[in-house]
Amino acid sequence: METFIVYIDNQQYALQQIIPMLSPKEAGKQVSWVLVGCAPRLTRHSGRWLSKPAQKRWRQDWTQETMQNISTLLRQHNHQVFIKTAYGNLSEFTKKLSREFSLARVVDARRPKLATNLNPVTADQPQSSSNFVLPAGILAIGAGVAMVAD
Repeated sequence: METFIVYIDNQQYALQQIIPMLSPKEAGKQVSWVLVGCAPRLTRHSGRWLSKPAQKRWRQDWTQETMQNISTLLRQHNHQVFIKTAYGNLSEFTKKLSREFSLARVVDARRPKLATNLNPVTADQPQSSSNFVLPAGILAIGAGVAMVAD
């Protein structure tokens, strides 16, 4: 049995990554998918007023809603699907899942974000740096120069 652990933060981007992995030649092969939802961070203002259990419940609801179409697609191909919600450090969470699902392949299907470096999901994952990350001071100086020029 082949097992994939897939980290997802955007449904459409994840579908673009998963659909090519569903090859028709492996139709009779038993495959398990562990879909891990990486819910977006709550804003400072909304997170302040929600208790920790309410935040946890919101993350779980977001994960269930986001994974609904993906899990339906995988179940149509007779694959086994497990849905989990990520909490804390992703590399530690991956180690925990690897103990539970031995010999699993880890797929990082999180959408890359401009000006933000994503945390690695495994300890040996190469850390890619965004070329568009600029310190706030440089942006402020550029805005000041543009205002003075006008």
